[in-house]
Amino acid sequence: MRLVVACHSYYPSVGGVERLVQGLAEELTRRGVDVTVVTRRDPGSSREEVLEGVRVLRLPMWRFGPFHIPRGYLRTLRHLPADVFHLSGNRVWCADFYLPRAGSFAWPQVMTGHGFYQYEMHRRVWDRWYFERYLPRRIRELDIYTAITAHERDQLLAWGVDPTAIDLIPNGISLDEFNGPRANPLSVRARWGLKSPLVGAYIGGFYENKRVDRLVRAVASTRGRWGLVAAGRDLAGSRYDRAAIARLAQQLDADVVLRDLLPRPEVLDDLHAADAVLLGSSYEGFGLLLLEAMAMGRPFVAFRTGAAPELAATGSGICVDSDEEFVAALHRLEDEGVRRAMGARGREAVREYTVERQATRFLAAYERAITRRAARSGPGASASGS
Repeated sequence: MRLVVACHSYYPSVGGVERLVQGLAEELTRRGVDVTVVTRRDPGSSREEVLEGVRVLRLPMWRFGPFHIPRGYLRTLRHLPADVFHLSGNRVWCADFYLPRAGSFAWPQVMTGHGFYQYEMHRRVWDRWYFERYLPRRIRELDIYTAITAHERDQLLAWGVDPTAIDLIPNGISLDEFNGPRANPLSVRARWGLKSPLVGAYIGGFYENKRVDRLVRAVASTRGRWGLVAAGRDLAGSRYDRAAIARLAQQLDADVVLRDLLPRPEVLDDLHAADAVLLGSSYEGFGLLLLEAMAMGRPFVAFRTGAAPELAATGSGICVDSDEEFVAALHRLEDEGVRRAMGARGREAVREYTVERQATRFLAAYERAITRRAARSGPGASASGS
């Protein structure tokens, strides 16, 4: 099978979607799929290269403030022979410049939107128009939309998307990196310098949807029983940037340490050394951190967003609807037996959320897209871009 994937950025760029696309592309390549990724060219990156067997084509961009305008995007796609095209993302350049022309391509088309950030976070007039009216019309030109959570699937159905065109394929992670040796938890905790007997870890970013302030307030409410180590990218100038979180922690006298973006081995060491993983997000497309908690055998507490309800239903963690419930969940996890039981359930349940399982599900979705496109196009239709 020849697969072309379009995504807004790719390794060495880091982020949840980037890691997902990279993991899926490399796993499919190992299974003999010919994968080409079309993405943006960042400073210092090569225009074309092969990474772990994946051919990566990077397009130059015109940039106007926060907007990226790709040069030669559709022309590049039309010159790529493929059995399936996979579009990753919405409200980003790779989707914005493809969807209006999707009907001019004959190849089978699959889209993964990774949730609806702007719609869930702001819901301004233009966001409502895009997601409630424009996107459902564009999806009709495609063959399969793969939703990553039950919430995303249900939202698509509410917008009138054909249920036969939706496949539910949850995100997956590689379990191999969680099985390696880890730094001594005592030395890691000593490096944090926290005084609390129990510590919750958050790895992500200091963004408006991540609501690290909720975590600070929650650990402060435990009156010294819980501390917090939080690490990730900072979006300076926002209501919830690292400086704002630091001020809040000082005001509440919360036992908190804030860290910058960490190398991957340190991320895994922090998760391993923590007693639980905490996620205060008001919105998540999925919430990969929860899968990482499960793989590390750590219970989680998260608000009801993304995949948190499905993952909590496995017994791996606690899904809450309010700040009060979050604090109550922390008190419940003060019991070591409860933490151990949830951690064990997480290690068992995460086997259903591996990149290998995700790749198998996507291969089935690609085959279904090919079948649906053939039925739509009739005999003799070409599978490559027209």
